[in-house]
Amino acid sequence: MTVDMAWPEFLVAVEYDGDHHRTSKKQWRRDQEKRERLRLNGWIIFVVTADVLNSKEAKARFAFEVAWRLVSQGADFTFHIRPKPLDRLCPLPRESREDKE
Repeated sequence: MTVDMAWPEFLVAVEYDGDHHRTSKKQWRRDQEKRERLRLNGWIIFVVTADVLNSKEAKARFAFEVAWRLVSQGADFTFHIRPKPLDRLCPLPRESREDKE
């Protein structure tokens, strides 16, 4: 049995479903059976599609969810802090002319 990405020591896996998973019943059923067998053995399975990863924010959110689950399963990560200007972290809406008056 294979998965696309796995951290076996933490029982966490990521599966990518491309279009062939949607168009082939055989592929879809095989993946569903595989994932169910893994879940019954304590695995946490994340399933991701191209639509889920359609922006930098969505990719970051997905990576955070996987990392969060890995940490909850006992993984230990070294994080690197990268400074960013505040306006890039939380941009403020531009003032309109009416707001200035």
